[in-house]
Parts: sequence; C-alpha cells; structure tokens
Amino acid sequence: MTAFSEILQRRDWENPQSVNIHCLKAHSPLASFRDMAHARDGIHAQRQSLNGQWKFKLFDAPEQVDGQFTQADFNDAEWDEIPVPSNWQLHGYDKPIYANIKYPFDVNPPFVPRENPTGCYRTRVSLSPEDLLNTQRIIFDGVNSAFHLWCNGTWVGYSQDSRLPAEFDLTSHLVAGENTLAVMVMRWCDGSYLEDQDMWWLSGIFRDVTLLSKPQHCIEDVFITPDLDACYRDGSLSIVTTIAAPETYQVQVQLFEGTQAVTEPNIDRPHNRRIDERGTWNDVVFQTLHLREPKKWTAETPNLYRLVVSLLDENGTHLESEAYPVGFRKVEISEGQLKLNGKPLLIRGVNRHEHHPELGHVMTEEDMIRDICLMKQYNFNAVRTAHYPNHPRWYELCDQYGLYVCDEANIETHGMQPMSRLSSDPQWAHAYMSRYTQMVLRDKNHPSIIIWSLGNESGHGSNHNAMYAWSKNFDPSRPVQYEGGGSNTTATDIIAPMYARVNTLIADEAVPKWPIKKWISLPNETRPLILCEYAHAMGNSLGSFDEYWAAFREFPRLQGGFIWDWVDQGLSQWDENGQHFWAYGGDFGDEINDRQFCINGLIFPDRTVHPTLQEAKYCQRMITVSLQEQTQKACTLLVTNENLFRATDNEQLNWSLLENGQVIQTGSLALSVEADSQTRLEIALNFTPKAQAQYHLNTDICLIEATSWAPAGHVVATEQMALRNHAGLAIPTLRTQPAPKLTQDGHAIVVSSLDEKHQWRWDSQSGLLMEWNVDGKAQMLAAPQDNFFRAPLDNDIGISEVDNVDPNAWVCRWEMAGIGQWERHCVHCDSETLAHTVVVTTTFAYHFGGDVQAITQWTHTLSNDGEMLLDVDVTLADTLPPMPRIGLELQLPLYQADTPITWQGLGPFENYPDRLAAARFGLHTQTLAQMHTPYIFPTDSGLRCGTQWLQVNELAISGDFQFSVSQYAQQQLAEAKHTHDLLAQERIYLRLDHQHMGVGGDDSWSPSVHKEFQLTEKHYRYQLRFKPASR
Repeated sequence: MTAFSEILQRRDWENPQSVNIHCLKAHSPLASFRDMAHARDGIHAQRQSLNGQWKFKLFDAPEQVDGQFTQADFNDAEWDEIPVPSNWQLHGYDKPIYANIKYPFDVNPPFVPRENPTGCYRTRVSLSPEDLLNTQRIIFDGVNSAFHLWCNGTWVGYSQDSRLPAEFDLTSHLVAGENTLAVMVMRWCDGSYLEDQDMWWLSGIFRDVTLLSKPQHCIEDVFITPDLDACYRDGSLSIVTTIAAPETYQVQVQLFEGTQAVTEPNIDRPHNRRIDERGTWNDVVFQTLHLREPKKWTAETPNLYRLVVSLLDENGTHLESEAYPVGFRKVEISEGQLKLNGKPLLIRGVNRHEHHPELGHVMTEEDMIRDICLMKQYNFNAVRTAHYPNHPRWYELCDQYGLYVCDEANIETHGMQPMSRLSSDPQWAHAYMSRYTQMVLRDKNHPSIIIWSLGNESGHGSNHNAMYAWSKNFDPSRPVQYEGGGSNTTATDIIAPMYARVNTLIADEAVPKWPIKKWISLPNETRPLILCEYAHAMGNSLGSFDEYWAAFREFPRLQGGFIWDWVDQGLSQWDENGQHFWAYGGDFGDEINDRQFCINGLIFPDRTVHPTLQEAKYCQRMITVSLQEQTQKACTLLVTNENLFRATDNEQLNWSLLENGQVIQTGSLALSVEADSQTRLEIALNFTPKAQAQYHLNTDICLIEATSWAPAGHVVATEQMALRNHAGLAIPTLRTQPAPKLTQDGHAIVVSSLDEKHQWRWDSQSGLLMEWNVDGKAQMLAAPQDNFFRAPLDNDIGISEVDNVDPNAWVCRWEMAGIGQWERHCVHCDSETLAHTVVVTTTFAYHFGGDVQAITQWTHTLSNDGEMLLDVDVTLADTLPPMPRIGLELQLPLYQADTPITWQGLGPFENYPDRLAAARFGLHTQTLAQMHTPYIFPTDSGLRCGTQWLQVNELAISGDFQFSVSQYAQQQLAEAKHTHDLLAQERIYLRLDHQHMGVGGDDSWSPSVHKEFQLTEKHYRYQLRFKPASR
C-alpha cells in the first residue's frame, strides 16, 4: 500500500515521466452491452454516472492536505459540496486566470509553484455482490490538471492531461455495499507547461465521471477503418478487436442500418499471440466487412451505419457487445489537394474552445448541439478542437449532424522561450507521445475526424517528428497537420499557417509567413494549404474576410481555413449593483492576464450572434447566385451548387424585386442543381421602371423541410444583384420659392422661413449651428460638429497597453496626432441671401501641438421649405496618419426608448466598409437599441454603409453617407472597459460619416486594415441634405 506521505514525497506532478500511473491503456469508448440488440439500438449500456454533488475542500497546496481524507471513515461532515462536473473557481474557490501566452507561474519546468491550490473530493458508491462479479472501471473524462485517486483508503493511481480520460480498474479495491472514492486534484503540474492555450486556467473535475461494468472476459478495444474502392462506390471495413479472453473465444461483427442488418455476421478467432503474467493469450482479431454501394458519410450527407462487435465464448454464447457509428468515407491527399471520397474539400471551418459563461469548461450535450446547429446554420462545415481533445460526446454529435473535425492534441508551450524548448527535449518525449497517442486511440473510430493535429504553438522539435511518425504508421487513413515551426515542416501533411494574409508577406524573426497565394507556388511545395487560424474575430472585426474567400475559390490548393474563433470566452459576473457583465482577464484580480484577448468569438458567450457571423455565413455559402443576363422582362440567373455530395433537393429559391429598396414583386422557383454543378434559371419580371429609380433583385435560398440542424424556411444563402433601369432620366425641378429671411442680432445669425415654421440660429463667434427649430420644437440638442474620432476597436488597439505602448497600433498613432483632442477655432462665419436661398458659410481650424491639423469649411444652403443642404470641405495636414473617420456628429432629442430608425441603404445588420459583402441594400427599420452592438469590450459599433436616406425623429437626411446612432458618447465608449460600464444618455448621438476606415481583422495585433480601406487622402468633400420629415 502506498502511503499518502510517500505520494507527497514522490511529487508525481513535477515529473514529466509520471503521466499515468496504473491507468488502463487508452482505447475507443466502451459501453459493455449485454445483448446484441441493445448494442445495435444503443440502450442499456453498463455505465453508471457518478456525476452529482461530491464533498469538497480546497487547500493551498498538496502538503496541507490531511492524508486521512482518503480513508472511508474520515469525517467530511464539515466539508462543502460541489457539483461534479464543475470548475471550482466558478463556485467561490480560488480565482480564474486568463492568459494568452504567459504562464501564470514562474517558468521552471518541470517544477510548479509551492502554492498549488489543491481540491480534495469525496463521494460514495454503493455496489451489490452481483456487481462485483464483473470488473469495475472508473473513468474520469477530464480533470484539470492532475490527480491522485483512492478507493476505500487504498491508493489507486495518478493521471495528468486535463483533456483526456483517465481510466482505472477498481475491481480489487471494491466491496459489496458502500465504497468511498477520494480524489486529490492539483491546479498545477508539470503537464501545465504543455497546456498554455489561449483560454481560462480553470481547475477541477470538469467532465463526466463514470463507473463501467464489464465481464471478466471482455472486449478491450475496437479499431474500425472504413475504405472505398478506386471508384468511391463500394465500401469495406477493416475491424481490429482487442479482447481479454482465452484463445478459444470468438468475435462476431455485423453492420446495421437502423435495425436492419446489411451484412452477414462475420465470426473469427484471435490470431495475435502474446505472453504476459496471465500466460499465453490470443487477444487480437482481424476482420473485414464489405458492402456494395453504401451510403457515404460527408458533412453534407452524414449517413451512419452501426457496427456491433460481440464477444462469444467457445460455445458461441454471447458475453458482451460494443457498438460504434460507422461512416463510409475516404480521406486522402492527392494532386496537392485534401480530398474526401475523391472530391477536393473547401474547409469552412472555425476554432472552438469548450466554453460556457456560467459553467466554464463544462459542456452539456444541449450546449454542444446548440453550437453545432449554429455552425451549420451559418455555413460552417468544419471545426478544429482548439486546442485539445474535446468531450467524447462532441465527436458523436459531429458524426451525427455532419461536421468535419480536426482533432488536436493537448499540447501548447506558447509561453516557453524558445517555444520549442520542451518539444526538442527527450525528457518530455513520453509526455508528448502520451498526449497524442491517447487522443488518437480514443477518437480513432469517428468518421467526422478527417485530420489529426499534433497540437498548437509549440515550435517544432523531435517530439513532434516522433508523434508524426507514429501517427502515419498507426493510422495512415488520415493526414496530420501542425502549424509550429513555420507551418510547413516535415511533421505536417498540410501547410497549416495561422494568420497568413492573402497577398501580403508577414515578416517574422524566425520564419516568414508567405502570402497564401505565393505559399502554394514555392519550389517543390505540393501540399494543400489550409489556414489553421485566420480572420481574428475580436470584437468589431472580420474586415476583408471576402478576400480570403475569393482566393479560396480561385486557387484549388487553397482549401479554406478555421476562423479564430467561435465564442467569446466571457464569464458571467455581477457587479455591486447586481448588474450582469461578461468578465475577462484581470476581472478576478488575476495579475498576469491578457485583458479582453479571450473575447474574440463570432458569438457572444450566451450564443447570441455577432454581426461578423453574418459576413462569415455569406462568404462561406454553399450555393451562389449571379446575374447572367437582364432584359426589361426577365433576368437569367446562374445558380452554382458548391455542395460536393448532394443536390439541392431540399431548397427553393425565393426572390424579390426591389424598387428604391422596397419590394414590388416576389416569387419562388424550384431549385434542382446537382452536386458540384450549375444551372440557369429565368425570372419573369412584371413592372414598369420609373425614371432614376434603383432596382435590385434579392434571392434567398431556403430549406423546404426542417433538417436536424435548422427549421423549415431557414435561409442558407442570400444574394443581391443590382439591375439596370431601362427608363430614361427624370427632368430636375428648379427651385422657384423665395429665399428665407436672414437677420443678425449681435453674434447671432438667424435664418427663418417666411411662415416662421423653420428657424436656424448660428453663433458667429463659434461658427456653430446652435438651434434648429420646426414649429418651435428643437430638432437638435447640440450643434453639429466635425467628427474624426472613433472609439477604438480591438484591432485599433492591438497589443498596445498603458505600460507597453505599441507605437504601430492605430490608437497610438491617433493619440500621437491628437485625434479626438483637437481644439476647434472658428476662422470666419459669413452669411448672404441669394435669389432662392440663404447661405451660411463657416470655416474651422483644428489645432494640436501648436500646429493646424485640419481646416474644414461648412456651407449651409437654406431653403424656405425647411431644407438645409450642407457642403463640407475637409483639408488635413500631410503629417497626419490615416484617419478613423471623416464626418460629423449631432445630438438629437430622445422621445422614446424604442425610437425607430429608418434608412435606405445597406443593412439590416451592422456593416463597415471592409465588411459589407453580406449586407443588402433596402429600406430598413430598427429600434435605437438594435442599432447598437453590445460588444463586451465597448468600441465603435453600429455603422451602416451605402446610405442614401435616413430618418431619425422628424429629421430626414439624404446623400451618400454612412451612419450610426447611439445613446453613448464616443468618449464614454472609448473609456469603458465593459458594456455594463456604459450609461445610456437621454439623447441620440447621430454620426454621419462621409468615409469611415475599415475594421481590419486579418489579425488583431498588427494594423490589419487593408490599404484600400484606410483614409489616407488629405482632402475630402461631401454633401448632406437635411429636411424635416413626418412619420
């Protein structure tokens, strides 16, 4: 018996050779069905969940634990209770820590801090004498970071690797009646050096705990390899079954589709002899099944069969069965492309952390299904398990719903210097190999897994080469990818860079990141390129995403990538006033943190979507529509089905004709396009065009019937096409009304309509329009002013911090130029009456640092009917960096909380100049609240581009502009750290932009806004027309 003191002295948690002690060998998940029909139907598995309330106490270090807690008679009445699974930091113990790169402790591998929070758990399990006739195994699906296990006071074993199962045979430790299990979990272990992923550091038993009952003679493992013939028509299954049974026992395999057998039973005996302490055993059975023209598995057509593997004794009596879903598919790399069933794939992928805002790293099945359905609804077909093996149920659901999976080993040493330090260290080879091989051994039977990954951001070393070699020998049916060491080392079958640009070289001290177009053309490079991470979706981001997809569709060996990342990793918290907010790094007093760098998802923590997800959905759409020909009576469309394996047999095309943004005609067409092909459709138009009207044709591809992942009517793809107007031009009307009245009273310039209904008043000293009244009612609360500032986006800030300024970041460049701090001076303010109008002209000079940074001239042309035409001329100093925006801001009264905002332009969702491919021109209406995007880290938001007309309250504005409306001042947005810090003002801030810089998003740590979306000109001129409007 191993004493508790010996365990403390041995310190397995600081020994990279002590990975698993007394753990059973990794294998595919087992269920031990006692009937073949039960196995076929997946019912009555011999698995008992031990999830629930466990006794719990947290200590500051393992040395402070009372070793008596392992004993059955230990009094734990004063201990707390904690749910299993859970992370103890989310139940009031210890604190969460978020860091992207830095380790949250001194780097001195394999040693960890002496202050090592240690959670001790206890629970009781009752077993009958009949239960003890079988072997009893306990399975911990996930414990962070390492743990020792005791049963009835006897030490059972030790395990680390937070993301893989640890399985122990408890049979010899159990008794009939009540049994006590005790677990000691350390927050830090040497394995923590291999788990430096960009996520929260959380601890505890956070995945399921299960007791598995198996007969003495049983199935230990099953390895299923599907294959297709050279024509990808007929299928075969290679089945390798490992058993613990005498050589006279037999294995029967049979394939089912539902309850129907599709193959005859295949029965065979072991053919592999081994000798151990039990004597001579024949424990491996090799079998093959063949099936003519099986239904194929793909993400588009996730057809599954079920293989039942049964152990029979020498008399043919059934002992137990295991069963697995089977998908017939073939993965290969040929002609420089990753192919599935002979077709080159286009990976519409996303990186996904296992994150729940209340449960931390605990994922329920409902959460997993919700994620999968959202991914499918937004046109994702692949997921990378960044950066560790996921919960076992995740893969079953990906098999079932249809997602391609890149399964990644739990290895990342991002904060190590050099990054490959441990990757090249033989002392750590066992730890590396264990993490990779155990993942493969667990997940090997899932058809959804089409790529193995050696891990993430760990440099490149001999340990990676060893993992790669093992993988190619054990499972040659799948390619291996790895980004570290330059993305194209000998340890990867796929060029797998992160954040490489489409056309721009990214310089790096170690290895360059070539433009992806150039990378595939390098000498002797024949591998496909799939970006393991790209399009860093941090806050208001994903600019120029459409450029990636234009390249993917143009170059066959550019086969897509995985967006970083799926979900904002915010944790639910409440402030002292009871107001909810999403917490990020530093919000828990964690001194080593990377702030909001964990907030970079396409969806919020509660799974509501960001506007960026709309752009991803559009660019990744599987069905595209383009206008081929237009006559006055019809349009011919080309419909392309990018689904490789299914026709559009459950979709229809709904179309609408828009005149000046309003629908004037609609219709539907049946859609029948074969897989990977095109067809032409004709739409008959029945309308008389109006002079100078704008016409657009919208198409929505919709599901006819509900699927497992979306309801009937779900829109899978949209398109908008501008149509030619066959009508002639309209004759402009000339203004004939008399000019309004101009008066001056001291410093006041007052312009009034002749009926006194409209009145404007300027202050000639400041040059500002101080009042605008209609029927005595104020239209504005503050004067319109030039606006060059935007509340910085995450991409504007980059890696710049208060104590570590990055002078290259946009926000630093703007602060150096004083943008947002300029002093305005009125140079002159003139007015004159013309034949039909009054013109008020003001000129402003903006000063900073002793120099004039900008000069603007505002020319207001006022009409008797209440219209104001505003011309703005802007000249900027040559020394200024590219500007955030060129426009103006005014403040309007807030009459109601749900003030409707109506505009004719791009929408309905937020869009920016470099992120508007998904937006459509139309007449849109949303409430004021809907116009604001509540990014967790507040920034500029809510812009709508391509606007021609806007109405807010009784004010109508026309021109060619971009706009946003908000109840928050820009400075408030710039200073706030969380959305709940914002205090809505009793006014509407209306920002009208002539031009607005793009948001960028190739990454978030360098200025990633493409040049064509930077405001580099030094002279701008724009025009806006203001007019009272009634609803």
